Amino acid sequence: MIDFSLLSANAIDYYDVVKWLEWIGHSAKRANCEPVFVCIPVSDINASRTIISACISVCQKQDWYYLDVRDVIAAVAKSKNVDAKELYADGSHPAEFLSGVIATHLGNFLTKIRTAETAKCKRTFAFTAYERVPLKDQILGTAVEYSSRLIAFSGVRLELGETHPIYIGSDASIRGLMVNSAACKSVLSIEGDRTFHKNLRLKPYHPTNFEARLIPICRPIRDHQGIVRLSLTNQDVSMSDVTLHSSKEGNDEGFIEVADLVVERGYDLVTYTTTRPADPASIRWMPD
Repeated sequence: MIDFSLLSANAIDYYDVVKWLEWIGHSAKRANCEPVFVCIPVSDINASRTIISACISVCQKQDWYYLDVRDVIAAVAKSKNVDAKELYADGSHPAEFLSGVIATHLGNFLTKIRTAETAKCKRTFAFTAYERVPLKDQILGTAVEYSSRLIAFSGVRLELGETHPIYIGSDASIRGLMVNSAACKSVLSIEGDRTFHKNLRLKPYHPTNFEARLIPICRPIRDHQGIVRLSLTNQDVSMSDVTLHSSKEGNDEGFIEVADLVVERGYDLVTYTTTRPADPASIRWMPD
């Protein structure tokens, strides 16, 4: 699922979406699974045209199955003589009836896929190489440790007035950071070849003292000498990109808790043997 609000807020871009889809699809095929992509538009169908076109182009290039829900909506709207927006519970989510119709079509599609003839083929794809940079290894600050049934969090608390140089390497770019969103109440400044300001006055989804959240950075941050500097600011600065579930003002107590930077180090190539549908036209499901 690609949340349309992320795109409309410019928190991600279409290039990121295409890379995610390719990674999901190739990972599934390498694990001997058959990926099936279900493309569901928002209620204003034209607003989803570009993102769905990008998704479908990936599927067509790789011979992966996909169900374009716009085809289902068109068939239902015609048979019931209703506007497409009437089939939605809100701006983003199909109502119960349309959800049931989509589920029925998807079930029929999966049944057809299970008996479809296939042919062997080879695929090569490039995937982004990511690494974690644990901050507690480079920052002599207040250590913080949390754990839940799903994740262990081992990081440090950064406070206003501190500056911490972090070595990431001249070949790397920062693409995200793992934080405790229940204890992030400031604006983070990252200084590399440019200065980047990220609003980390965050609001956890539920009342808690620990909520791990991976925060993406849309515009990569690099440093030609391989060292970036982390600090907090309480000044009125312009943010470098969008942070969802953050406060524009207030909630600024001058500290954050962070475990890792996520850095990108170029690409790796993978070649593997898999299968494709013998009939290329069968990758698209069409309602009867």
